[in-house]
Amino acid sequence: MVSSESQPIIILGAERSGTSVVAEMAHAWGANAGASEKLHAADAHAPRGYWEYLPLWDFLAELGEFASGATWWDRDFQHRIGNYASDPVYRTKAAVLVSEMDEGGPWFWKDPALCHYLPFFKQIWGDAIYIITVRHPLDTAVSWQKFIMPSKLKNRISFVAMNLLRWQHMMTLILRYTEDAAHRLFVGYEDIMRKPHDQAERLSNYLNSKFENRDSRIQAMADTVDSRLWRNNCGIPFDRAPEATEYQKALYAFARQKIIDPLQSFDSARYPLPPGYLEFLNIQEALLKACRDLETVASA
Repeated sequence: MVSSESQPIIILGAERSGTSVVAEMAHAWGANAGASEKLHAADAHAPRGYWEYLPLWDFLAELGEFASGATWWDRDFQHRIGNYASDPVYRTKAAVLVSEMDEGGPWFWKDPALCHYLPFFKQIWGDAIYIITVRHPLDTAVSWQKFIMPSKLKNRISFVAMNLLRWQHMMTLILRYTEDAAHRLFVGYEDIMRKPHDQAERLSNYLNSKFENRDSRIQAMADTVDSRLWRNNCGIPFDRAPEATEYQKALYAFARQKIIDPLQSFDSARYPLPPGYLEFLNIQEALLKACRDLETVASA
């Protein structure tokens, strides 16, 4: 178990929901993200960086392969992953990753994929501090489509409805597996973009309450926010989005309430995924992989 002195900060959220900007704010506050050469490099999709620790990426991929027979989206995946925390090989590898981050001060991990592995890591890092991002799901879905869509398919195929299934699945996992956490802060992406100083102060105050003797770095945190990077804003309330199901609309409304009251009880049965969701998501993954493979061959 991780000792209370090395309590990790775990930043969770669906893909393209603001986890990178929150991670940079946490770094400006003073949390360690890992050695710079071990972080995912910035690119056009995340010009200020992803703040994702590459050794963690590699370990998640290895652990996912170990759970062969079930994809991320399968209901059995989390059960399998949770059981592997008792495997001495993988438990030791995870503990080594954590020890590499612990340099005597606060540190964080940020990776949207972590939501699929929470049943495993909760048995490794113990009493973590969770920072959970909430963004308008339609904006998240559109942003993810631009992120993943192969160039030859752009403007020809829409995966927005499938991406909303991804968002629903991931947000449900996050809410379910952090329900018993003692330390949770929910932050709104739009709130950060509109009022970065206010949200930097809110995040700083929260983290300062968990770690003693921290200097105030609110302005430095606010300065990491570039509102020009808010590039997908549909401009309509989510409850009017034609692509969204009623359960997705209700789940988003609940997630927004968690920003105000993080102790509000979550019941995943109230927000069921539709029949056939697994086939849709697995087909999407397979199609995108095939398209990327064809692009790789064509450019070789």
